[in-house]
Amino acid sequence: MTGEKSKVYVEILNQIRKMMEIDGLTTGDKIPSERELSERLNVGRSSVREALRAIELLGIIETRRGEGTFIKEIGEHQLIELLATFLLQDSKAKKDLIETKFWIEQIVLKIAFYRLTDLQLQQLQTKMTAEPGYNEFLVKELFQYIDNRLLLRIWRVVDGYFKTFEHTYPINGAEMIKQMFKAIVDRNEQLALTIHQEYYEALIKTENVE
Repeated sequence: MTGEKSKVYVEILNQIRKMMEIDGLTTGDKIPSERELSERLNVGRSSVREALRAIELLGIIETRRGEGTFIKEIGEHQLIELLATFLLQDSKAKKDLIETKFWIEQIVLKIAFYRLTDLQLQQLQTKMTAEPGYNEFLVKELFQYIDNRLLLRIWRVVDGYFKTFEHTYPINGAEMIKQMFKAIVDRNEQLALTIHQEYYEALIKTENVE
């Protein structure tokens, strides 16, 4: 996204959010169609479509075939509003987002070492054998075991915004995640945390957001 396009994109997100507030829309309510939003906000339909996709990715709305688009859940709006206001509005946004995701995952790793039983580690190892050793899959699985729904919801919101960017992952990223998983299985907490940190440091360098 170019800087100018990013500004337009964020402005559309903010306008849609304000429109929901002005119209008094709440959970279960139907929002205006792409055409109506385009006319109301005086922007192109393709821009509206991109903004709606981002909002849907964050779990605020859902599209029902043949019915329209509806508001899903209000509970996370305050956090989402904070991020939406912040995201893409300055040059540090992308780096800050990556760092926020990193610190949440560091917390998840520490809790996992504290709570995971040997049986759960065996179950996790079986699942990981059948999956690529990608960071996202591993973190999602760890969330299932540490059972902290609030932390999971925060991570999902941050991860949702993370996915709105195009990313250039480290060349050896998949191998690093596999090594991190092995350290988890071996209950080597320090090594797992170190590899996880090195993975994100490599990501920041690869994406030139230092």
